[in-house]
Amino acid sequence: MKKLLLATATILAGLTIAGCSDSTVASSTAGKITEDEFYEAMKETVGTSMLQQLIIEDVLTDLYGDKVTDEVVDKQYSTEEENYGGAEAFEYIMLQQGYTADSYKDTIRLNLLIEAAVKDKTDFTDEEIQAAYDEYVPEVTAAHILVEDEETAKDIINQLNDGADFAELAKEYSTDTATAENGGEVTFSSGEMVPEFEEAAYALKDGETTTEPVATDYGFHVIKMIEKPEKGTLEEETDTIKDQLITTKLADSASIQAVISGIMKDANIIIDDKDLSTAMDAYLGTEESTTEESAVEESAVDESATDESAVDESATDESAVDESATDESAVDESAVDESAVDESAAE
Repeated sequence: MKKLLLATATILAGLTIAGCSDSTVASSTAGKITEDEFYEAMKETVGTSMLQQLIIEDVLTDLYGDKVTDEVVDKQYSTEEENYGGAEAFEYIMLQQGYTADSYKDTIRLNLLIEAAVKDKTDFTDEEIQAAYDEYVPEVTAAHILVEDEETAKDIINQLNDGADFAELAKEYSTDTATAENGGEVTFSSGEMVPEFEEAAYALKDGETTTEPVATDYGFHVIKMIEKPEKGTLEEETDTIKDQLITTKLADSASIQAVISGIMKDANIIIDDKDLSTAMDAYLGTEESTTEESAVEESAVDESATDESAVDESATDESAVDESATDESAVDESAVDESAVDESAAE
């Protein structure tokens, strides 16, 4: 599950940074709070990071907005909603992480914009593609039923031997809420699952089911192999290899930082507010960042990945997905203000 990139500071979603006036924002028996006062207070606390986010979003939307449309965002949202067991389960997971549907879609949009930028600005040599192909193992699709105790797992295996339907048993028994309603199905590549799960799954042929429970730190699994395709030729697998290499780039904050910095330097950015004049220095390279500025910079590149990752991890805590994997996430790990490329959009 892919993880990606940029912070969506939802608390400021409705704040207009420019064009302040003396209009009243709030009032009490103590007096009024004007837009000017509110602006100055917010500027002192999160002004730099928010301005970074707004500028980066505007520039990337100008360049790649034709690719990252509302339809594309809605499709990615629907895919994630389905992966996590439907609307009700997904809403619960989002609420746990402080998201609404709209704010999470904002995060998806930013992740996809950054993914589009990284794809556009990244080229791979023939040597890099060949090396990645040599290590490549095609994605497989399996299904699993996760339970807490070995006895229950053995009982499920007995029911399967008597002709029970795997998907129905997954819905009834599995404690992996991220996959249970989907019949336990999960698609993964080598290294994305915990070793015990992966070893047992790869030992199966299409249609086969484990004859004994598979123990992991999450509990006991009954695993069925649905599809294990053969590795194609280099020519046949080149597009897939490039996608994997891009996913690796999206999991690396330094790579994302380099891409975004290059784009920002070509964007003719002018900041009129002198108090925020250094907001983009981390990307424009106009001065050496202090330790504090570096932290803001890393936040601007990675927090969306962290935020979206939090949704992924909340949904997969009880699954066999290895928590050390990226937050994609396109849709990872990972990109502009420390989620995105999110182990999501792009999963």
